[in-house]
Amino acid sequence: MKKLIDDKGRLFGLLSLIDVIAVIVVVLIAVAAFVKFNVHTNPLTATNTMDVEFTVYIYSIRDTNVKHFREGDKLYASDIGTLIGTITDVKVTDAISIESLSDGTYVNAKVEDMYDVVLTVSAQCSTSNGRYYVDRKYELNVNSEIWMYTKYNAVYGMLMTISAV
Repeated sequence: MKKLIDDKGRLFGLLSLIDVIAVIVVVLIAVAAFVKFNVHTNPLTATNTMDVEFTVYIYSIRDTNVKHFREGDKLYASDIGTLIGTITDVKVTDAISIESLSDGTYVNAKVEDMYDVVLTVSAQCSTSNGRYYVDRKYELNVNSEIWMYTKYNAVYGMLMTISAV
């Protein structure tokens, strides 16, 4: 019968103890990486449902697009086609652009015939670990870009705020 560790420091005369430790460390790192990047909470298990109101900022669109946003219109996410809420308020301001002058300073300049729009949207969201899911499919994230459409309009904007009602 062989010794557990022979006089050369190998386990059962085959493997070095350092090799075994290195293999264990590599396996632990691989498992940790898999768990970190592939295991997420499932939004389908979210049980808390609440009314949420969020705002979307739409930059520099034409007057014809602005006229097609109306309170009560349904808003859909373009990438998966799911309903993300109902527009409850539309605020329109002149589009502003930062322009440089010849002396090296910058000024806010009005962009002719373009407008910025802030949409307030209400939705039913499920929550899980502080995340909001509309229709248990679409995650709302502050500062994320949303490609969206209504019956008469298709634009993209930046999700600015999310608040529980």
